[in-house]
Amino acid sequence: MAEPAPVLDDAPALGLAPWKRWLGLAVVALVFILAIAAIHAEIRHLSVHKIYAELRALSASQILLALAGVLVSYVAITGYDTLALRYARKRLAYGMTAFASFTSYALSNTLGLPLLTGGAVRYRLYSVWGLTAKQISVLAIVTGITLYIGALAIGGAGLILEAARFETVFHIPAALAYALGAICLAAVCAFLFLAGQPGRTRRVRSVEFTTPGLPVATGQLVISMADWAGASLVLFAVLPPDTGLSYLTFLPVFVAACFLGGISGLPGGVGVFEAVILLMVPTESNEALAASLIAYRVLYYLIPLGVAAVLLAAHQVPNAGKQLKGAATRAQDITEIFAPQVFSLIAFISGAFMLISATTPTLAGPLEAAADILPLPVIELSHFLASIIGVLLLIVALGLRQKLDHAWTIGMILLMLGAGLTLLKGADPHEAIILVVSLALLATSRKAFYRKTPLSQARLTLPWILAILGAISAAVWLGFFSYEHVAYRDELWWSFSVNGQTSRFLRVIAALPIVLLLASLWRWLQPAITKSGTPGPVDPAVLKQILDTAEFGYSDGGLALLGDKQFLMSPSGQSFIMYGVRGRHWIAMSEPVGKRDEISPLVWAYREQADVYGAVPVFYSVRKGFLPLALDLGLTAQKIGETALVPLQAFSLEGPARSGLRASHKRALRDGLSFDVIAQGGCEDDLPTLRTISDEWLAIHGGAEKSFSLGRFDPDYLRHFPIAVARLEGNIVAFANLMSTADGREMAIDLMRYGHAAPKGVMDFLFIELMLWGKAQGVQTFDLGMAPLSGLEDHRLATLTSKLGAFVYEHANKIYGFEGLRNYKKKFDPDWEPLYLVAPAGLSLPIALGDVAMLTSGGLKGMFSKG
Repeated sequence: MAEPAPVLDDAPALGLAPWKRWLGLAVVALVFILAIAAIHAEIRHLSVHKIYAELRALSASQILLALAGVLVSYVAITGYDTLALRYARKRLAYGMTAFASFTSYALSNTLGLPLLTGGAVRYRLYSVWGLTAKQISVLAIVTGITLYIGALAIGGAGLILEAARFETVFHIPAALAYALGAICLAAVCAFLFLAGQPGRTRRVRSVEFTTPGLPVATGQLVISMADWAGASLVLFAVLPPDTGLSYLTFLPVFVAACFLGGISGLPGGVGVFEAVILLMVPTESNEALAASLIAYRVLYYLIPLGVAAVLLAAHQVPNAGKQLKGAATRAQDITEIFAPQVFSLIAFISGAFMLISATTPTLAGPLEAAADILPLPVIELSHFLASIIGVLLLIVALGLRQKLDHAWTIGMILLMLGAGLTLLKGADPHEAIILVVSLALLATSRKAFYRKTPLSQARLTLPWILAILGAISAAVWLGFFSYEHVAYRDELWWSFSVNGQTSRFLRVIAALPIVLLLASLWRWLQPAITKSGTPGPVDPAVLKQILDTAEFGYSDGGLALLGDKQFLMSPSGQSFIMYGVRGRHWIAMSEPVGKRDEISPLVWAYREQADVYGAVPVFYSVRKGFLPLALDLGLTAQKIGETALVPLQAFSLEGPARSGLRASHKRALRDGLSFDVIAQGGCEDDLPTLRTISDEWLAIHGGAEKSFSLGRFDPDYLRHFPIAVARLEGNIVAFANLMSTADGREMAIDLMRYGHAAPKGVMDFLFIELMLWGKAQGVQTFDLGMAPLSGLEDHRLATLTSKLGAFVYEHANKIYGFEGLRNYKKKFDPDWEPLYLVAPAGLSLPIALGDVAMLTSGGLKGMFSKG
């Protein structure tokens, strides 16, 4: 049966607060442990050999009936979206919808987390096909409700029609079974009544939708019942014959197990589903029931996953469109979403499969046949190495999930070695065939793994750590379960014989933690990535040409000439994004510069290039006009301060509001200060004086040169700009380099320094003269620069980052002078425009802020130096 699709409110924002994710993972882990404990209590006295025998005893008719149930269920699943789209008045070819539904549900049924799998794909696919986020949310509500209503209908029918058998088998009074069944069917009737009133508006969460009408509601109910009937038939077909359950009696048990498994949050309800079935289904042979559950998982979960993998793999083969015309070809974008997840899951399952094979007994026939051909050391070594390959596949699966090309190459090698070692260790040839099939599927998917990041830099997440540890723990538990009849002896560790399978198991479980430890050390000792995969440095003359002709950009674009950044150029070479690399972040300084019609494609190219190298794209110090494009990129914004923009055409020293500036300016003139601007490239003779002033300024402030978002004293850098200077008796005592946009509408200063000889108020004088000079030149806006952390909200409903920034602004003011800096700029009566950091949602925002601070300050030491 389908996993219920989640509601996506107004955007595909799938993140949760970190503490909620951790709490959810803890609950899921606890439920899984309790379920495994319950399973262990039920089957601890069983024989693994008898379970194997029961699996082999399943008849062809049972398997065919179960496969028919699989077909019915997954065909019904494709009908969910078909009718939901009809309700939304969106007509799409059935082939398109069927392809998307089957592959997405095959993945989410096996992997779980429908919000991050089926929900994300549903949003991606249907948004491309013209549906709005709200329409997609409505589809999720409609399909989710009918999934549950179908379960109530089929479960209620079973309770009522087989009430007498429930009393006989489960000792549940028939009257209670009738009552529970009636309640379930009453809920179904209420749903049909409410849904059958067309035009009525209902609300679920924040989404309003119109009731679908009786035809659509009835169709969804029938499809949901078919889904549940098919899924339950898969398990019922392979149950032991002595359960005493009819199909109708089994339906409510199956529905209850699925619901409890779904509530657990575990992928496919694994563990919880099995525990409920083991506890509720009566049988004289628990080995047969355990074999039935294994067969059910393979038939209903793994086989559809394999079929989905084949379909997705076909899209990766050149000219696959000739073989999969129409729907599948038009759904190519789905393969890009699913391929990494599917093949990652296949690699993970292959690794777990090899581990289980290494920790459980090998069938005597194939083992003895291998011993007739191969020497014992080859069998022993192959068994040992196969277990290590299994662990490595679990780790490589993480890299496949993150689309790393190195992971694909290593995965291919490991599967190839695994298939060979499986044969050499004397396992059943079917095990090697499974690995060869996985290898063939992965071989077709090369294009899906394009990121150049090394496997050592794959992002290791807590869920993945738990998955790896869970797979290894399950394999070890199965091993102890298989060999619990063998009395422990120290000599077992050193016993080598063809039939010494317990000894091989003990050596394997001793090797597993060592392999994990070595893999962890290897990852920890790898150096951080510094290469971004971009071409070499860009000629400053080319950058200057772009800056002088740019149609888009702000005055801080001149920071491109500092020589401390990398660049992504547009195909025409007339636009660029400047950025720095720190950790996993590619941090773009300000907004792109260049031709207006190239900005959006260039930003998308930057996003894609970062994705190729497994980096996180960040835009630092962007204005509010950039936010719509940021949202299109799937990024989120965090306010980091405000920049002070002085409208120059209205600026003057007249009037009572400017009395303070007027007095300061007059005092500077009385002190003998004068102002002039040295033209671009004309500062050669004055550079020694400017350097002396710069050194004195650094000494006065006890600081060091900054970088990235601030200029530094560099003669090559300063030669690119006009230099505003304040002179005292003809000698330069203060200076600032001027940056401006190509059209001259905005001007800003970057490096501003004064020396010991400068009188008090020299910077006020320099600013005032610059503004008056800029006004005379026709400049519209003078950018006084950012007031960091200014204007951040400390409201109780604001983001944690905003509240933390507001707290720092208020309580660290004595150290860093945030408020004093803002008040200084405020006396020029500027307009305050917010500045933002744009990055993916979640922890990327605060981590990116830290990386920006490190880039700007030149390292940790510089962060605590005045600049």
